[in-house]
Amino acid sequence: MFSQTEYTLKGHISDESNSPIPIADVLLYNSTQENLVTYTTLIDGDFSLKAPGNKTYVLEISALGYTKFSKEVSLDKDVHFSIQLEQKAQVLEEVELSVVKNPITTLNRNTKIDVQHPIFATVPEPLELFTKLPGVQIAADRQSLTVIGKGNPLIYLNRQQVDFEVLTGLSVDAIESIELIQNPSAKYEASGRAVLLVTTKRDANSGTTISFQETASWKRNYNNYISSNASYSKKGFEVRGNFGLNNLGLWESNTFQFNVPEANIFSDYLVLIPGPFNNRRQINSGLGLYFPISEQDYISFNSVLRLQTNKFSIFTDSFLEIDENQSDILTDTTNDNTRDYFTGSLNFNKSLSKNLNLFSGLQYSQYVTTLDTAIENNTNGVDFILEQLREQRYDLKSYALRVDFEQRLGEELQLDFGVNWNEAGAEAFSEFQNLNPGITDVLDFQYKEDLYASYASMTGNLSKKVNFVSGLRLEHNKVESELASESTPLIERENTRLFPKATIKMSLDSIKTLSVNYAKSVERPNFSRTNTISAFINPVLEGTGNINLQPEITNEISSTFQYKNKSITLGYFKTQNPSSFTIQFDEDAGVAILSLTNLESEKSYYANLNLPFSKGIWTSNTSISLNYNRLEDNNAIIGASKPFVYAYTDHQFKVAKDTTITVGGWGFTRRNDGIFERNSMLVANASLVKTFGQAIQFSLRFNDIFRELNFEERYTVDGVESNGTYFVDGREVALSLKYTIGGQTKGKFKNKSVDENIDRIN
Repeated sequence: MFSQTEYTLKGHISDESNSPIPIADVLLYNSTQENLVTYTTLIDGDFSLKAPGNKTYVLEISALGYTKFSKEVSLDKDVHFSIQLEQKAQVLEEVELSVVKNPITTLNRNTKIDVQHPIFATVPEPLELFTKLPGVQIAADRQSLTVIGKGNPLIYLNRQQVDFEVLTGLSVDAIESIELIQNPSAKYEASGRAVLLVTTKRDANSGTTISFQETASWKRNYNNYISSNASYSKKGFEVRGNFGLNNLGLWESNTFQFNVPEANIFSDYLVLIPGPFNNRRQINSGLGLYFPISEQDYISFNSVLRLQTNKFSIFTDSFLEIDENQSDILTDTTNDNTRDYFTGSLNFNKSLSKNLNLFSGLQYSQYVTTLDTAIENNTNGVDFILEQLREQRYDLKSYALRVDFEQRLGEELQLDFGVNWNEAGAEAFSEFQNLNPGITDVLDFQYKEDLYASYASMTGNLSKKVNFVSGLRLEHNKVESELASESTPLIERENTRLFPKATIKMSLDSIKTLSVNYAKSVERPNFSRTNTISAFINPVLEGTGNINLQPEITNEISSTFQYKNKSITLGYFKTQNPSSFTIQFDEDAGVAILSLTNLESEKSYYANLNLPFSKGIWTSNTSISLNYNRLEDNNAIIGASKPFVYAYTDHQFKVAKDTTITVGGWGFTRRNDGIFERNSMLVANASLVKTFGQAIQFSLRFNDIFRELNFEERYTVDGVESNGTYFVDGREVALSLKYTIGGQTKGKFKNKSVDENIDRIN
């Protein structure tokens, strides 16, 4: 993805009777038609493309039953066309053709899904949308995303960074597309090897549009999602808002055996959080304003507010053996948890000259969570005894400032450069009241981090068939943490690092390209993982943060060969300080700790094959990846590493004009990476989507049909032998109904989040 001054090319495509053409390919080539620059499809006769400005392109439109349209376009400003296609002279009479356009496209290894497609438009929450991208996985606790072979991606909203809480607070109806960018340029933050780019409906129509959606979901318990969205536009000014209410009956469970030979401790436990005792209510809302100053200049504001309350009980059945003393312990912890999140960003965009553009932005974010817990234990079937009361609060504030310049240096060269500053401060307060004996422990942990960064990225052509992107990012990071009761800081860390990135892309001919990529990146731990907040699991195990977590540094090289829309990628990366959840023993506290921990190194080789297919009513996307991972750490028992296969497939059948059936799934073979042994799994999904005119969409979805979404792992780290399973409540039957009212003409809402630390808030 190149970082250049871009203009928008929009159009409305109709037939000779002025009726919108529903399905067509829209392709934008360079002036010699040797290279495909970008590609999209029609949505109710409309299309929108973005491409680097001050260049000449060839626009080509192909639709079944119509003469191909081709036109040369000079893109030195935003352009809008109204195009009428001519019907071919020879047509089939009395035959109705029902074709489906692939809503998932791949170009230069970047995969994009069209969220406005009926298959995706009725999905109730954004998290489920991400599982439709090959290689994207949701963690067992649904609190993070990973990309196979890439780790945690950066999440961008309209090409600027947002955090996981913003993502979960978005309305699906406001999203136009989601794209997985495998090799982001230096303009993107150094803290990610992949980017998930969420593009909202910037081209909302002038006038007023309102939509309502409700989803009834049956997993192990009943879940209900209600959302509404509204937009209004007049003479360029736009305002957007959304509101959603989710009432969820969650079910969670995990089981682990762990053995600490040095301390003579053995534990075998089962944790269950049943739905009737796990009621979660979420309120999601957002507000966006856009004020145009001129054709290219604007001021905009965007905000997201997410409020969550969760009252739940955790039941744990434990067998403990300590120094040959055996106990059966039942634990009942009642919990009252809140999570409140707000972020607001203010943008200013100014075209300083024909070849120079300025963007600046301010952003403020706050995340507050509280957890009140009462812990009761029943030892060997006697009685439940209240043993401890806990009050915990975590408060994080983040500030950000960003300034970017885009400078054209001629027809074939562009320089992007900029600076940004982030400051994050957090306080974690914990009060543990032990009732027998009557002792109260108080921890007041404070954390501060500053990040200063500058970057420069050059984009250009070495020849007619070879182009490049090269960039360098400089980041200075300072971290301090301390306990209020101590005079000596716990952590004082300061470093300055350079992060180079480079891509060379060669067009072998009109349908074949070869690209080579190199990148150095850093993944810093989420703030919520580097604090003292803890969760009681059983009398010898606590789940807690890790204040000593180090950032992960990765060097990666890859090469991609693309033939038409099919591609194969070969790659290698090596990471210092990779992190994973492990159980370790704290000798001072006398208990085991479950937390995110740094290991020494990881290296990986991978080969990935993408095979999209489309014919008639059938369209499919298949991705197969062969991976070899090797983890090493002096404190772990190292075993054999074996290759594993990841596969994803999705098939859509347009069985009638307004009806689509989808079947698909994904899976892993068994994984051994030297330290962790993890299970194989195969997850199957299906859906039926029916539209009624332009106003009503209905869907019936089946997820994890065979209930295979369970994560097993076995490892020995720091002398602790662990073996367990995380059970995921994945099997689901969901009914969704969406109704839209209102009509509009075109507008252009824009807003960017500017906080580079925002993806680390939760």
